[in-house]
Amino acid sequence: MPDHNLTKLEAVNRILRAAREHPVSSLGSTTQNDSLLAEQILDDVLTREQMTGLHVNQTEASFTRGADKKVLLPSNTLGVKGWNQHVQKNYYHKEVNGNVYLFDADHQPATSDFSSAGADEATAYVRITWRATFEELPAAYQFSIVDQSAVEYQEAVLGDNTLGAKLEQRAGRSRAIARSYDMRYRPKNQIEDGRSNVQRSGMAVQRSWPYNDLRRQ
Repeated sequence: MPDHNLTKLEAVNRILRAAREHPVSSLGSTTQNDSLLAEQILDDVLTREQMTGLHVNQTEASFTRGADKKVLLPSNTLGVKGWNQHVQKNYYHKEVNGNVYLFDADHQPATSDFSSAGADEATAYVRITWRATFEELPAAYQFSIVDQSAVEYQEAVLGDNTLGAKLEQRAGRSRAIARSYDMRYRPKNQIEDGRSNVQRSGMAVQRSWPYNDLRRQ
């Protein structure tokens, strides 16, 4: 594996190589149908893996209504949830005429009107989940997404059950690494900050993990 984040071209070539196909030198060529399919599958899995929220694609933010009394959200929004003083708010997002707006479902019917006659306040506090580009993600997530894409690509172009089983195993390992990475770098996580059962007898011992021992060397 390279010691740096993958480029999208490297990702597509890893998918092609898994299906025993030749690499390509560039993306976007309409004459290379295999690479186009691989790139489309990669984009689909990229979105799917981010929809429920990763450590790196969730942000606490506040948005103030515009002159139209609506709260406009970034175009790459995948999810919103009330946060801070609005943690109990029933927010969701929806695209309307090409723009992504925040809606308040505490009102019946739900409204995108954040005027005094509509939603309660002019500023909405949310935890927003947004779609990062492939290049923006750390390598651990990248390999998980690429290896899952390779499984789906192989199924589409070859349908080789034996090869498929091998790729599923690889994808499973990569996804486990990505999940561990995601858990480890969240604040106050169970891996880094857990305590052993000897705490019951008055002792508090931090978990001992080989990863931590290596990192301290």
